[in-house]
Amino acid sequence: MSESLLKFLVGIAILLFSTQKLVKLAEKLSRLARISPLIIGITVVALGTSLPEMVVSIVSAIKGDVGLAMGNIIGSNIINVLMVFPVGIFMGRLRIGTTKTQRNVMILLGATFFFFLTQSGMIPRVASGLLLIGLALAISLWEYYLGILGRNHEDLKQTKVLKKDAWGPRTAILVPLLLLGMIAGGWWVVESIETISLLSGISTTVLGLTLTAIATSLPELLTTIFSQEDHQEKLTVGNIIGSNLYNLLLIGGGLMLFPVATVVSSKEWWWLASTTLGFAWILKQSSGRRPSKWIGVILLSFFLIFIFSQ
Repeated sequence: MSESLLKFLVGIAILLFSTQKLVKLAEKLSRLARISPLIIGITVVALGTSLPEMVVSIVSAIKGDVGLAMGNIIGSNIINVLMVFPVGIFMGRLRIGTTKTQRNVMILLGATFFFFLTQSGMIPRVASGLLLIGLALAISLWEYYLGILGRNHEDLKQTKVLKKDAWGPRTAILVPLLLLGMIAGGWWVVESIETISLLSGISTTVLGLTLTAIATSLPELLTTIFSQEDHQEKLTVGNIIGSNLYNLLLIGGGLMLFPVATVVSSKEWWWLASTTLGFAWILKQSSGRRPSKWIGVILLSFFLIFIFSQ
């Protein structure tokens, strides 16, 4: 037990360090490309912070443990809204955008609906997986295009004041090392949790929805903390939206390529659907301003209900 606890703490430390450095590089990339931090958060940072979920889900699928894999994806999306988002609200610097944020949360709603459509069995598994992955790539390219377009329109004032940074060989080497660090940290955290939980006899599906999902959501949580400390609050919302998109489309699509049946229960669907709809409603109601801290309290309350109802 003590060895697993030590492994858990080391994994968190690696995640903490790698995520902090990745956020710094994301800011640098934003200045270099003169693209809105929201777009960078939805694409580059979101993909990086989704790597732990990807590792856990794919390894679980290879081992035939689809309950853990699917539970991890759905649980991470729920926890990103109910735990990570409130942290951003409580830090007091989170201002919701009026254009790109609203557009992208609608894309997330559409992706959530399409994800569950593929789970219904109406579309062959391999075709569903390829469609989900293709949609993830298409959204990434579309976001990049809009980022390029926006720097000469709605983001013109913002990008003009950005300081340009050099993107040298040292940075090019550091990026893959940080991503490897995030994978290793996420792997160690999840592996240690699984070892501890194995002694308690809790099912892997419940573990995926709760403990494993919380562990693999740590990069999103740390990104929220560090981005707001550095006054890059747009990375917070962008990272949550992007991470949830990649979880469903890219990782979910990858799981569909494995010849193992996946079942999403009505309870899991209700939680994911309601939290995604609630997230979209909050962003819509808070357009152009900061969400009330009462919203954060309500979301955290539902987080506790979700955890203890499993």
